[in-house]
Amino acid sequence: MISHEAKGARTVLEETHITPAYGIRMWPKLVAQVDSSKRAVRVSALLVLCEELRNPANMIGCIESGVVGVLNVQISSDPDPLTRYHASKALIVCALDANGRNAMLVSNTIEAMRSAMDDAEDAVRRHVYKALVELSTGNVQGVRALIAAQYPAALVGKAAHEVVGLQPLVLELLCNCLSNDDGLEAALGNSAIETCLMLLQHPATAVRSQATRTLNRLCLTEIAKKIAIEAGAVRALVFLIKDPERLIRSAAMGALMALTTTDQGKRAMVSCESISLLIDLLHEGHNILTINTLKCIANVAVHPKIQEQLRDSKDCLGTLAHMSVHDNELISKHACIAQKAILWEP
Repeated sequence: MISHEAKGARTVLEETHITPAYGIRMWPKLVAQVDSSKRAVRVSALLVLCEELRNPANMIGCIESGVVGVLNVQISSDPDPLTRYHASKALIVCALDANGRNAMLVSNTIEAMRSAMDDAEDAVRRHVYKALVELSTGNVQGVRALIAAQYPAALVGKAAHEVVGLQPLVLELLCNCLSNDDGLEAALGNSAIETCLMLLQHPATAVRSQATRTLNRLCLTEIAKKIAIEAGAVRALVFLIKDPERLIRSAAMGALMALTTTDQGKRAMVSCESISLLIDLLHEGHNILTINTLKCIANVAVHPKIQEQLRDSKDCLGTLAHMSVHDNELISKHACIAQKAILWEP
């Protein structure tokens, strides 16, 4: 006896329902859907892509199918805000993967993203900055690509005028550019120090913090130190060492440490009457802040007026003597150096 069963008609799925193909056809199909001329299909495919790219095997497959080139076009010129939003988000995922970063560099994603920094949507710009930060952090090729695309000058302008929530990301990206001499020169030539000094007074903690770290990085060269001191950086940083946020105080002390290696910086410290503040910072118990403060004290102690103030302090030499036998070797080392600088006689 033969049994028969009636079957219903095959269900036709909506075009926006993204289903994976089998085997090696999976990635070309998905990339083709991402590149679809139909907005609904494109957006749905981008949502799936953002998840699939988290799998390293899928990342390689999509890269080989040309997904980065498609995303470059979408982020730079697609008229649909939602497409640009998801395309920029997908590029963040790419930037978190070694193969993705390499593909972005080969495909000139950094240059393609240049215009996206002026996107009308805050969320798109946030994704762009995040992707670029991931692509350039600890990546020499990424930094060189940023400089070749003339990012430093643009970022200085963006740091001053971007919306508050995005300014820290802009400054972080600018900070990455400063690890290259050409990037540092370009930033200095476009008033990066003056911009950072302006942002040191910003009411948002995250902006002040990143502006201080960026200024710290800028002040590693002699010409930058001269520009910063003449622009009033020492007084601005002394004000910041009273900031309620410890990370800001630490970064401010790092910048002061760099500036006070110069005679001009030491003289500026005299006029700021900052010595009592430095001594107070030694009692905070935070290693990085303590080390930066000790280095700064050692720098300025060679100035006769400051040396006299440090010697006359009831607390300074006793605190340094106690720190000279600290468990932390760096604190112990720099406490001894500061102590010797204060007690030095011609």
